[in-house]
Amino acid sequence: MFPNNSPVASHSSSPLQTVSIVHGGDSSTNLLEHLYIPRLDTSAAARDDNDNITDNNLHQGDSINNYCKVNNMASLISITLNKMLYKKSLADALQHPVLSLLSQNGRYALPVFLALYLIVLLVVWLPLALLSKLITEMGVYTFLILSIFYIGRCILRLLAFPGTNVKVYGEIELEFAKYSCKLVAETLEGFARAICAAGTKNGGEGKKTAQLLGDEDVGWSVMDIPAMYKRVGLYRDRVLGVYWEVLHCLLKEGGKGYDPNDERRTTQSGSFYGRNAVQACKRNLCCGGASDLSVSCDGAMHDGSDRLSKRAIGNKTKYGNNPLVGDVGNMMNLTTEARSDGKELYVLLTSILEDLELLIESSSNILRIIDNKTQLKGAVASEEAVTHAKALITHSMELRQLVKRIKPPSSSSSTSPSSSIHANEDIRDEESEVGADAVRHRLEENGTVSSSTTVGMIQSAIHTFWVGHNSRLFLARYRGAKQFWVDRGGGGTVFGGNGRIDVILIPSQSLDCCDTTILENCLPMSPRQGRDGGVVSLSSSGGGKGRKAVLYCNPNAGLAEVATGLGLIGGNVDQDKDDGNTDATCWTDFYAAHGFDVYLFNYRGYGRSHGGRDQVSEFQPGFVGRIRRLFYAAFLSFKPTSQSLKLDAIAVAKHILDHEDVEQLVIHGESIGGMAAAGAARVCSGMSFSKTASTRGAVSLLICDRTFCNLEAVAQRLVGAWTGNAIRLLTLNSWNTDVVGDFLAAKCPKVVANDAADEIIHDYSSLKSGLSFARELTRGMSHRIGWMMSAPMEYLMADFENISVTDSSALTFQAFQVSPPSWPADKRVTWKEAFHFAACVKRIGKLATATKREMPTPSVNDTHDEQESIEVSCNDDCIGNTSLRSEANSSHNSELIDIWNTLACCDGLCGSPLGHAAKEGFDCTMSWLCCAVVMGGQAVAKAAERRIRNSKRSTSAVEENNLIEAQDFDFRPLNYEHDESDTMKHPIPLPVVLSYLKTCRRSRLHDVEAELSYVIGMLEYVVQRILSTDTRTASIAWRNSCDDDQSTRPTGYFLNLHCGHNNQYSSKERDELMSLIHMACGEHWITPHIGQSQ
Repeated sequence: MFPNNSPVASHSSSPLQTVSIVHGGDSSTNLLEHLYIPRLDTSAAARDDNDNITDNNLHQGDSINNYCKVNNMASLISITLNKMLYKKSLADALQHPVLSLLSQNGRYALPVFLALYLIVLLVVWLPLALLSKLITEMGVYTFLILSIFYIGRCILRLLAFPGTNVKVYGEIELEFAKYSCKLVAETLEGFARAICAAGTKNGGEGKKTAQLLGDEDVGWSVMDIPAMYKRVGLYRDRVLGVYWEVLHCLLKEGGKGYDPNDERRTTQSGSFYGRNAVQACKRNLCCGGASDLSVSCDGAMHDGSDRLSKRAIGNKTKYGNNPLVGDVGNMMNLTTEARSDGKELYVLLTSILEDLELLIESSSNILRIIDNKTQLKGAVASEEAVTHAKALITHSMELRQLVKRIKPPSSSSSTSPSSSIHANEDIRDEESEVGADAVRHRLEENGTVSSSTTVGMIQSAIHTFWVGHNSRLFLARYRGAKQFWVDRGGGGTVFGGNGRIDVILIPSQSLDCCDTTILENCLPMSPRQGRDGGVVSLSSSGGGKGRKAVLYCNPNAGLAEVATGLGLIGGNVDQDKDDGNTDATCWTDFYAAHGFDVYLFNYRGYGRSHGGRDQVSEFQPGFVGRIRRLFYAAFLSFKPTSQSLKLDAIAVAKHILDHEDVEQLVIHGESIGGMAAAGAARVCSGMSFSKTASTRGAVSLLICDRTFCNLEAVAQRLVGAWTGNAIRLLTLNSWNTDVVGDFLAAKCPKVVANDAADEIIHDYSSLKSGLSFARELTRGMSHRIGWMMSAPMEYLMADFENISVTDSSALTFQAFQVSPPSWPADKRVTWKEAFHFAACVKRIGKLATATKREMPTPSVNDTHDEQESIEVSCNDDCIGNTSLRSEANSSHNSELIDIWNTLACCDGLCGSPLGHAAKEGFDCTMSWLCCAVVMGGQAVAKAAERRIRNSKRSTSAVEENNLIEAQDFDFRPLNYEHDESDTMKHPIPLPVVLSYLKTCRRSRLHDVEAELSYVIGMLEYVVQRILSTDTRTASIAWRNSCDDDQSTRPTGYFLNLHCGHNNQYSSKERDELMSLIHMACGEHWITPHIGQSQ
């Protein structure tokens, strides 16, 4: 057993006796079968020698023990090395075809490497060597370190704040410019068809005019006049009229909108927009020809505050739009070509609108009988009308040519794309839908994925299209909308620096600007439910008390303009009641329709908001101008941080509560806006404001919508685990993105909305997961919550050896006993218990996966081995393992697979099944467990409340009896069995899973007996905790009251979404959200879906 030169072999000359050593315990510890031990001589002559031998034996015993330990370690190292040798390395994964070609052709390898060497020598080494002559060698090293640090910060800012990237902003501008050109083209086409209809005689078809307009195959008759005229009126007022008004403000008013303080500059006196609004309204179909819609502008138009007065809100332009109030913008930073195009467009729009007005006036004989089809058949257009129609056609052709010329290319990211790509994109643009909702989706898509370079982070915006740059056209869509600035100067440490924030106010849709009857004819919107009792309120946004408002914090790739849809179809100005545009397509329309004023703003560094001095300067063409812009953007411009976003939201919220007469403020933050919203709610909820309701505090509700727990956690899941510390290093640990801490510290009712299938923010990195960890495991500590965690070494070794953790050789010399928690003795789950639960779940899934892949029987569907939420990763070594192969041949194969299929579909009550979490790793399984015990009770309590209400019980019975049954855990739809298949299953309720697992435990599955018992014990604890009185009372009380007791409900209410990261809420989710908002504001509200089964 030992070599000849070993210390033990050196005693072979003495009398030796072979002794067989029998070790107890595991046979794997019998590392030495026979040990040679010397026989001791008891004679007096040999006593001294025996003493020496005894000492040697003692040393040999120690050596043997050390050898056993070393051999144990050597065995583990040998196994590890063998595993590593068969693992694919990075070189195996990066087998580039060029490298393969070089490795197979040695004659080409030398020239290639020489060329690479010369490139490095000339491009890298030589410039740095020359630079070292100027700034010394240490200066070069410092320069390289600072350059790497700066580029890293640019990349980080690109990922964290893509909305500040010029490329992203350019894509948004480009998308809206294409939309505007397409909308103008649609308008001109509508004008042309109306002229075709009006130019016919005696009910015949105007073929000649149709051919002139390119519609040879289509004939138009006078019977088309009513529909065409209605469409012309809509396009005139909502498209061309809006563009003309914006251009008028830019070119004639210096970018300043309508000023309600100046009575001489009104929308009706002719001094601002140049025409009487009453005469324009007489020809406006949306008012039904009413002439009394106008409001006298005599008297004070402003009440002294920053808000518009009632009469100022009632003013309209000559096209029935809302007057542009505030800083509309300027054309200083537009290119010379864009300015020239804007002036030319303004002239053509003026001519077309005048021609259209004259045409309508000269066609009065037809329009008078527009509702009489019999008389309309014999109507004939006058010669004057034909003349004006020809003039309108001429100017329309000129405008069409201008639109084709100024329309931006299909892609700004490539300067010379192929003609086929251009053609395909043009066809796609022509076939795309024109509407607010469609534009918003395209803008969000471009704003999210188009940013792929850091150049935009150090480059200032160059605006090449006037209407894309000036996206404030939406101000004309909402009555009473206005723009104002929030000054950040002189704030010190409270306000965090200088600059100004661009803020937009969108008042609610219930206004007292004119007669209620006319409002009902103009607006198809429903009254403010839950507040006005079915009557249109005349007190909103007019200075009266009791105003409710929503402060919306944008996502990272969004601007305030995107929150309105950025389309021209929508809003709440005069709409035809039959146009069908009553569904909210954006957050602005949703909140305004429910009686909430909406405040939108851009963070500093986004859009026109800026830090320090105003960044708008006159455009300077040429190389010098480009270098100047690059230098300023790289070194002098304001760079947003996580702290600046929070401070901006705080500043706007304080301005609203101090100056806007808002008594109840809801702060809604989406994505990264949730970080700003939580920071604002934390500060403002602890302050008192004189104009707010004292009984409910300054902030009525905080909504964190699809938000992360911290930015580092998101980056780790998207890029890699190393990014967590990299972000801390690049930001010098100065970015505080701890949303969990701010959310828990906010002293107001709170809502956390999350979709477990969010494609941007991983479920483990979400605010929901962070709050659950903080509440259950960290005792409120939020440091590094959501970061990737690795399991303890004993679990990793057991998983590596493909055995149970209790059988791992790494635990031979230590006791490992973990028992599941029990309620009510254990109020919380410990780290050790959570880790052990995750390890047991993964062990069951791993064995079931290996067994399923090894089973030859057709009873198991092998055609879908990678179905999500079922398969747990199992490498080839696991499948080929002898022990697992024997397990696969046991009689319990099918039962083991059924156990895992059931366990993997276990509903965690927070959107994610257990199998999906187990597939993601130990930390995700722990997150599933924490979310189930912390927030799962809310879903069950809500289901019980719905069931009791459906059975016509009173609300008090819900609170007193707290009757929760097993069916309240079941969120599967009715007749769900018809929708299920072998590859698609609905989440299974916890009690059903628990009952099935208990039945399977009786069959004594020795392979997973210990793991199954622990999983059953943990699930029993979850169910008992959800059914406890404390959990049920807290969950039901939140929904039925606005109590914000921080000691019992600091995590807020959980709203489970199924809409992804960028999509809109479903109607059911919107109703649920509005129900929570009204409850937080102290109003009773029943969701329309409350009576439907799940």
